[in-house]
Amino acid sequence: MNIEPYLASLYDKLQEMEGLITSKTIQQEIDGNLRIGFIKGFVAFIDGSRLDFTEQLPTERCKFRFHFMDNQQNLIVRWDSAPHHKELSTFPFHKHTEKGAEEHRSLTLLQTLEEIYKMIIL
Repeated sequence: MNIEPYLASLYDKLQEMEGLITSKTIQQEIDGNLRIGFIKGFVAFIDGSRLDFTEQLPTERCKFRFHFMDNQQNLIVRWDSAPHHKELSTFPFHKHTEKGAEEHRSLTLLQTLEEIYKMIIL
């Protein structure tokens, strides 16, 4: 997805989740000439949980780190594309939980917010 439509969808999702969010910071660096960018920041939720994130744009670049933790800053799940865990069939994509590294597909910040939304409202 191109950068501008993706960012518009991302900000729409954050607006949709406004009742669950207590604070957020998003920094973006976009090079319009090269059509690449980077976003990073955090989103804090009403249950005290927090998502710290970094993502390269466009999302097809598949470089990301989405670190979701509870109100005590304990890991709930971290999805990332760091090139370790070569033993996983989804390499380099995976997630970390208290059980360790697990296979997981590539995903975007927008998709991560959807996952977190399901976790918080259940």
